[in-house]
Amino acid sequence: MSPLATRSQLSDAARITLVAGLLLFVLTIVVGILNGTDVWNPDHDTLIGHVHAGTLGWITLGVAGIVFLVFSAGREVGPAEVRKVRTLALALIGAVVLYVGAFFLGDGLFDDRIQRPIVGTLLFLVVIWFFVWLVGAYRAYETRSAARLGFVLAWVSLIIGSVFGVMLGLYTSNGEIPGLADKTAAAVAEAHPPAMVIGYLLLAAFAAIEWLLHDDKGWNKAASVQVWLLFVAGIVINISFVAGLEEQLAGPANLLMIAAGGMLLWRSRHLLLPRGWRNAGAGVFPRLSLIFLVAYLALLTVLVSWIISGTVDFDALTESQEGLLLSFDHTMFIGVMTNVVFGVLAAHLAFDGRSFANRFLIWGVNVGILGFAIGFITTTTVLKRAFTPLMGAALLVGIGSYLMQLRSSTRS
Repeated sequence: MSPLATRSQLSDAARITLVAGLLLFVLTIVVGILNGTDVWNPDHDTLIGHVHAGTLGWITLGVAGIVFLVFSAGREVGPAEVRKVRTLALALIGAVVLYVGAFFLGDGLFDDRIQRPIVGTLLFLVVIWFFVWLVGAYRAYETRSAARLGFVLAWVSLIIGSVFGVMLGLYTSNGEIPGLADKTAAAVAEAHPPAMVIGYLLLAAFAAIEWLLHDDKGWNKAASVQVWLLFVAGIVINISFVAGLEEQLAGPANLLMIAAGGMLLWRSRHLLLPRGWRNAGAGVFPRLSLIFLVAYLALLTVLVSWIISGTVDFDALTESQEGLLLSFDHTMFIGVMTNVVFGVLAAHLAFDGRSFANRFLIWGVNVGILGFAIGFITTTTVLKRAFTPLMGAALLVGIGSYLMQLRSSTRS
């Protein structure tokens, strides 16, 4: 196990959160393999459950685990806070599991699927509780950190996206949101996906990459600027969808995101040269994440151009347009965030970067997601069917290896 793990007094909370995320990710992967290879065509509820098991079960629990490590490094954490954070971690896991289950149940419990906004409200309360702890932990530091700032702002964006998510659940259940006009209710409901994928995940990815690649170098003003650019861009995106001003505001928001991405890429340029990859160990993961982040911003620019031109109907996409949208989502979910979370696992809790499991993950997952995305963008079915099981198998092998290692490290 990495010696870095012993420096975190909240590593136990991080470990149980990440283990829960790994287990939920298995569910996402199995559904994804069966669907991607066209062995099974899941119903809508199963697909939405699959998405939330990935975005909340794997990625958000993963982000929470990373936050526990980031916000306990370099400060004293008392026994009372350790117990509180463990309880918080268990509450977050429980709420996420219930919420994911609410999607898989569909109308099997209630015809109107009212369980979704009910459980979503419970999860929202836990997210608020997490934020209260996070702000307190942030204030406990005397020195500034762009990564810590990024995680705080990312959690603010998650809160905003969670509000939209509960409203989306109410709108899906009742066809209306109490107190809102129909047009406003529909706009708020539609704002949930971009608020989560752009406003929250993009900022969380930047913060994690910043921590893994640059935070040991101390405070950096440029890093702080890029974090604020992303946060403002996410707020602008939220406003654009709620106010129906996508054509006017999506372009400026995209430029802010490109500027932030360019700054991070420039600051990391020496790490991406051939010599920067040699003996990088677990540092290969955040480097790959950064590369996929650039690809994600490129795909986002294409989507924004569709919005500005007003020539695309998102309710009636062509096969190639839908393929690009799916590639956009999975580039973030797998290429960016999954590389980040495994990078943290490798560097701070389990294996080093030279292990067989990590090599299998690095090659299988990243070649797999690349082929998967190209298959969807080009509407080439054979590529999708070939690279989906490759990516899924690599992930399952990696997850199994990490679960065994984390289990043995708990006993030691």
